[in-house]
Amino acid sequence: MDAVFKLSPVALAIVTFSALAEQPEVIEITGQVLSGVDAVITTDDLDKQQAQDLNDIFRKTPEVTVGGATPATQKLYVRGLEDSLLNIYIDGALQSGRLFHHQGRLTVDPDLLKQVEVSAGAGRATNGPGALGGSIKFKTKDAHDLLNGSEKFGAQVKTGYLSNSDGYTGNVSLYGEISEGLGLLGTLSYLDQGDLVDGNGDTHEKTALEQTSALIKLSGQLDSKNYISLAYDVYVDHNERAHRPEWAPSVDGFYNPAFDQEMDRYTATASYKYSGSEKLNIETTLYQTKSTISHKHPDYGHSYGDTDTFGGFLQNTSTIGNLTLIAGTDYRKDEVIFTTSGVDYPEQGTVWGVYLQNDWQPIERLLISFGGRYDWYSLDSNDGKKIEMSGFSPNVGLEIALTNNIKLFTSYAEAIRGPVTKQLFDLYRYGTASDLKKEEAENFEFGTTFSSSIFNAGITVFHSEIENVITSSRSDRVYGNRGTLDNQGISAFLGLTYDSLNANLSYNTSAPKLNGEYLNDENRSLGTTVGDTWVLTTDYDLNGALSLGWTSTFVERMTDISDPTVSSEKPGYAVHDLYAQWLPLSNEDLILTLSIKNIFDKYYQDHGTYAKYVGYDYTTGLAAPGRDFRFNVSYAF
Repeated sequence: MDAVFKLSPVALAIVTFSALAEQPEVIEITGQVLSGVDAVITTDDLDKQQAQDLNDIFRKTPEVTVGGATPATQKLYVRGLEDSLLNIYIDGALQSGRLFHHQGRLTVDPDLLKQVEVSAGAGRATNGPGALGGSIKFKTKDAHDLLNGSEKFGAQVKTGYLSNSDGYTGNVSLYGEISEGLGLLGTLSYLDQGDLVDGNGDTHEKTALEQTSALIKLSGQLDSKNYISLAYDVYVDHNERAHRPEWAPSVDGFYNPAFDQEMDRYTATASYKYSGSEKLNIETTLYQTKSTISHKHPDYGHSYGDTDTFGGFLQNTSTIGNLTLIAGTDYRKDEVIFTTSGVDYPEQGTVWGVYLQNDWQPIERLLISFGGRYDWYSLDSNDGKKIEMSGFSPNVGLEIALTNNIKLFTSYAEAIRGPVTKQLFDLYRYGTASDLKKEEAENFEFGTTFSSSIFNAGITVFHSEIENVITSSRSDRVYGNRGTLDNQGISAFLGLTYDSLNANLSYNTSAPKLNGEYLNDENRSLGTTVGDTWVLTTDYDLNGALSLGWTSTFVERMTDISDPTVSSEKPGYAVHDLYAQWLPLSNEDLILTLSIKNIFDKYYQDHGTYAKYVGYDYTTGLAAPGRDFRFNVSYAF
């Protein structure tokens, strides 16, 4: 019997809209197990927006806030919690470790992406070890995503222009089947842009950049039962920028000088799937990721470091009657080292886990999901300590279909995380507390969804708590337990589909607090407080060859301030984007896309961006870019 696919409100809207755009009848979402996915972003979404960075990727997702005006500074916040509390995957490779708290840790080229999945809050056992705040999974394209119909080989060339930064983009892809079912893809992307200009017309010095990324991927079905994928993904960023790039460069060039910096990532993955029978469906992935950072400071010399991660997982999916069972094991080893003044500061951490996740449909209108994982953590810290911890993380979920249109759902999940490696720039100056305890998260959610052929609506209420949260402190110079991080909020949506028009209004509010005090910009590695966020999207397909879309983002004033001597309220803002995409030929070989970001040239600062430490003028974050006309031409041979 098919299992009903439980989606949160935002994800349900996306899936329903996509299906209804192709056929107007009522869609019954069946045939998949309970996934816990809250939002799905597709390559079509990214192409129409001409996405260049993380902000563009998650621009339509109110549960995700991206702080930072430039790609190098961008951090993700899911329901207000920073990405360091989440598991981030690229093709199954976990992106662990942090580089420098004044900039982001994630490097992703949107042009290489096929899909992005967001799971907010502690959830399923398959989210991996230590997913205190949830997980985000990036999936890259393969050759078969670009081949059309019976094509065996092809090529695609893209070029674009960005008016705000007078920037240029280029992408070349070669792809084809080297044997029946087995495809090879090679992609090279390049971005060259000048300094960004905000809505007031002021130029942000030292924000110009050049970035290069590449992907080579061999993947496909060897036969009806065997699938393989071998991929190598590279992201290179060598630019001159401020020492603390989330802040504006200092006028005197002393506190925040600009100098040459490097931030690179190299990810290799090898995956295999075997589909033998309903009871035997094996999947395994091995990966290695290396992230590096280099600062050539004019006064303090050359400092550099890297995070080298090796890991993998092995799991089997069995279907026994109305029960789908996933059983597996995973492993990860992180080796980090930071070098400054000629001295090396190494640290090493490992985690090994076993997990079980079940999805059971005892009757047609009831789906029960339950599972758990047990993880063992070990850390050889930079200050000579050997710390070992372990713990169990259970989860349970329930979905009831009251009618064909109305569903109720609720879930409860726990997640533990032992000690993990520190950010690179802290290895030479921060130690590890001797009495360290494991972090323990709880996440409770409930809600309802309604879906019909023209109208969709839903709401999710959530409450999460992380006890013994680990972060650094300037007072004792150690990574230690700092108390309880509490967060609660609501996500909701309303959707309408009529003929070729899709419209969706989504909303998110959250209130993360550490020991009863709202998070602020100084709570790095934990999160920040964001004003209530509304996102209105409309998409219209005129005739199959021309599509138009409008996105409006409304962020309410952020007034949740616990200590006005440290941080101040953040103004609300409204930003509007537009896109138009035209396929002038009878096929999709030639695609012309025009998008306008921040149409009305609004001056604003995203609430996830560092704003200002009260009383210190040099700790001022950058405003978001002003109006940006983007034009892109894509041609496939």
